[in-house]
Amino acid sequence: MGMKTTRKNFTEWEIKNFNQSFSFDDVWELGKEKYRIDTQDLIGIYVFQNIESNRCFVGRSSHIFGRLKNHALSMKSGKHSYSEINEDFKNYGKNSFVLKILTYCNNSQLISFEKSWLKTYSDKEKLYNQDKLDNWDTAKGRWIRKRW
Repeated sequence: MGMKTTRKNFTEWEIKNFNQSFSFDDVWELGKEKYRIDTQDLIGIYVFQNIESNRCFVGRSSHIFGRLKNHALSMKSGKHSYSEINEDFKNYGKNSFVLKILTYCNNSQLISFEKSWLKTYSDKEKLYNQDKLDNWDTAKGRWIRKRW
């Protein structure tokens, strides 16, 4: 990747769980209140991949497990904003999705890191959110990033 975070300190939980794969059920569990102290301030880039269809979604968040739990909830209810994710969830089930934290960073680095990871994954995988990368430098892409 070549990008390095400017963060200096990492929690024991962050170090232990960096680059580990999490199941759909793990995300539900880690999004619970009792884990909030360990997971509430996780800022960075994440990916979830469907191992059956070989498609993935790269995203950024200033609260990774809260965001992943939102993705999981929308997938479970069939209301994810990307219809292909809903279809794959319906066809292959929750166990076909694997989630991973790609990197931790500061809020100021989120956008540049996300773009870099989107490019990395688009070269080797089929992205559910390819449109985000395609529209990155357009007025629409800039407007969407400001909105989030």
